[in-house]
Amino acid sequence: MRGKSWIFKNKLELVKMMEDLKKKVNEVYGWSVEDGKPKPPKQDLPQSVKDRADYFWEMTEDGMTFMGAMECIFADEKPKDYDLGATKDWLPKSKEFDDWIGYSPGMSQLVIAVYLIYGGSKNE
Repeated sequence: MRGKSWIFKNKLELVKMMEDLKKKVNEVYGWSVEDGKPKPPKQDLPQSVKDRADYFWEMTEDGMTFMGAMECIFADEKPKDYDLGATKDWLPKSKEFDDWIGYSPGMSQLVIAVYLIYGGSKNE
């Protein structure tokens, strides 16, 4: 019996993982057309994820590059050269952010890229 409950738990985790991945895929590739114009997909991101992305994205107004912001958003530790040009203190990654990344770090990066490029919190 012990083996069956372990398998069941893993099936539930697998289902959740696949649902999370499907949601992220839709948040990247779920474009639509409205009034003849392309409309970017809507991201339904947890507030902690938006806050982290917005925190580092604000520094692009002070000269941080897009790739620099992406590196900071997903960095486990402060990059070596962060203090050379950053205009804000380092913001450590939260457990909530790591939980959101889950088993799909590449797709999570794409979701954040779409969020940043197409307006993110400005379009809500």
